[in-house]
Formats: sequence, C-alpha cells, structure tokens
Amino acid sequence: MLKESVEEYLGAIYRLRTGREAPLPLSQLAGFFGFSVVSVHEMVLKLERQGWLVYYPYRGVMLTPEGEHMALALLRRHRLWERFLTDVLHVAWDEAHVVAGQLEHAAPGDVTERLAVFLGEPKACPHGAPIPPVERAAAERSLAELDIGMRSRVTRIVPETGRRLQRLRALGVLPGCGLRVVGRSETGVQVALGSASDTVWVLNEDAMAIWITLSADEIPSG
Repeated sequence: MLKESVEEYLGAIYRLRTGREAPLPLSQLAGFFGFSVVSVHEMVLKLERQGWLVYYPYRGVMLTPEGEHMALALLRRHRLWERFLTDVLHVAWDEAHVVAGQLEHAAPGDVTERLAVFLGEPKACPHGAPIPPVERAAAERSLAELDIGMRSRVTRIVPETGRRLQRLRALGVLPGCGLRVVGRSETGVQVALGSASDTVWVLNEDAMAIWITLSADEIPSG
C-alpha cells in the first residue's frame, strides 16, 4: 500500500477537483490541510516525479490516471468503512468520518471488498456521497499499466496538453479507438490500433495520460 501521506494528498486533490475541469490551485490544497503553500509545493513536486499528478506552474495540479485510480480506491475504502461504522456499530456519523480516515489506510483491498459484500454493496456513504464502484477501479486504468497482449479501448486523455494531443492525434490514438499492447521499451509502449497489423510507439509520459477501459475478457473476475 502507498504511504498514508501520499494517499491523503491524492484523495484531497480528487475531492477538491470534483466538478471542475481546471487544475486545483496549490493555495486551496494548502488551505485544506492547513499547511504552507511552500510545503504543499514540495510534496506536489515529489508526487509528480512519482507519476501520481501533473503540476502546472501558477495554475495548480491534476491527477494522472494512476493518481485518480488510487484516489478512487481510497474513497471507496473510506466510505465503506463509514457505512460499517454507522450502520453496524452505530457510531455517530461525524465520529465515523474520523475513524474511517484511519481505517482507510490500514485495510487492504481484499478486506474492503469483503466489507462491501457484508454491507450489501451500498451505493453511498452515510453523508450521501457516492461510493466509487469496484468495477471502475478494476477496469479503468492508464495505458502505462497494461501488460503486453492486453486489449483495451481509449476513453479519454487526461491531463491534456497541446503537444500531447498533437502527438496522439498524429499516431491515431484517440478516444474510442481500440488498441493492443505489443511491446515495451524504456521510453514507451508499442501498440497495435484496432484490427490493423501496423503498430505505433507511445511515449511513457503520454501512456500515463491515456485512460483506457479493458476489454471484458481482460478484467479480473475475482
């Protein structure tokens, strides 16, 4: 599992950016945590080097597909634990929020899914916020995460920069297109588009920004 501090940042960025398309200003992230902007800036640069987010100077941050994937998994754990604490243990919902904030970092994914089954797969936390479905976490990921031979379909490009969009348009890697990973190198991912036998190389930095949905037979069943 990730360090708790990393998960806290990813979860906070996802929550604070919900409903907006622009990058999240560092001042808002600093205000959320009660940290200085300088401290937040240092952490953001560290997370960017690790591939969890993209920092746009003077504008703010956006999560990469890997970062959003982790944030959704964190929110799922948090909201399921809130449900358990309030519904089963009858803990007050304000206290449940605090305790769930501790349990979300300690419980492994398989325990969380057993909890979901025990609770009857609830759709929302006690405060009404939706619980991210496990299907989304399992099926949606970045091209950079796929193994050789796996087939998928591009759903979106995020973060979208002008140069990145130009490169991908030139390659034919666009939302809606199907692709299959056929090779890898230190700098990129080799993919075959659709049913064509020709392949193209996608830079690693672009592969991390390409959201894909796995073909049905590629999604783990358990």
